Amino acid sequence: MMKMILAAAGVAVLCAPALAQTPDKPKPAAAEKFAKHDANQDGALSLTEVQSMDMKVTQADFDKYDADKSKSLSSAEFAKWVEAKTTPPASKPG
Repeated sequence: MMKMILAAAGVAVLCAPALAQTPDKPKPAAAEKFAKHDANQDGALSLTEVQSMDMKVTQADFDKYDADKSKSLSSAEFAKWVEAKTTPPASKPG
């Protein structure tokens, strides 16, 4: 009985790192949208290119996700923007 418990604990310890990994790449949907709307194929999205997806995007919205202030969104910045737009807001406590 003790050997079985130790074996199960050993398996759990060995599997834990694999279960804890998170992907670093943008979600495929974001990557596909990025490529589709990068009209000049420069590897970045301008405000105009982002507005071709969503006309409601303002300069302020765009600047909020332009972390490096390059006046364009990299694929990582764009992925964060897409995630923010598609993730429902957290409910208020109470």
